[in-house]
Amino acid sequence: MTSGAGWAPRVLCAAVVVLSASCGGGGTAGPVATAKPTPTAVPTPTPSFDVTVLAQAFAGVYSGTWTNTTFGSSGPVTANIKVDAPTKTITAVVTIGGNVFGGPPPPPETFTGSIADLTSLTFSGHSATFGDFIVNATGTGFTMKATNIPGNRADHLDVIGTLGTKTINATYTVTLKDGSKAAGTATLSRS
Repeated sequence: MTSGAGWAPRVLCAAVVVLSASCGGGGTAGPVATAKPTPTAVPTPTPSFDVTVLAQAFAGVYSGTWTNTTFGSSGPVTANIKVDAPTKTITAVVTIGGNVFGGPPPPPETFTGSIADLTSLTFSGHSATFGDFIVNATGTGFTMKATNIPGNRADHLDVIGTLGTKTINATYTVTLKDGSKAAGTATLSRS
């Protein structure tokens, strides 16, 4: 009976092996791995700038004085700067008092320019006071060149300046018809 008594443990071991394999407890297959989703990168939007919104930071009324350091004359000056967002234009109404180019104070002048992009703004045209002019603004700096100035004293004007949200500062040189020059400054603060 020793031979008959050995079959029970063998059958039991075989049953345990089969049961273990079918339940995943001892076979080589092991548990089934589930795939984890790969995160999808969310595109970052490219920031866009509305140049008219940036330009509006400079809108307002600036007032101060100009001083001709060569001849010692001076006078008041104001600039009322407005931005029209729908048309992307800037309008500056400039009023200069005192003895301008050797004559009486001129009437207020209106200058209108187009906002092209973040780095440039150009005003150009003809002015009763300044003759043919072009103003180029880049960032917070600007230049102005005026030629064919009406009258018989001044020939042309060159201006270099800075524009901030609270101040406008400029230096200028007027070249007179006889070739001599007069230098000056202008400083305006926002009201």
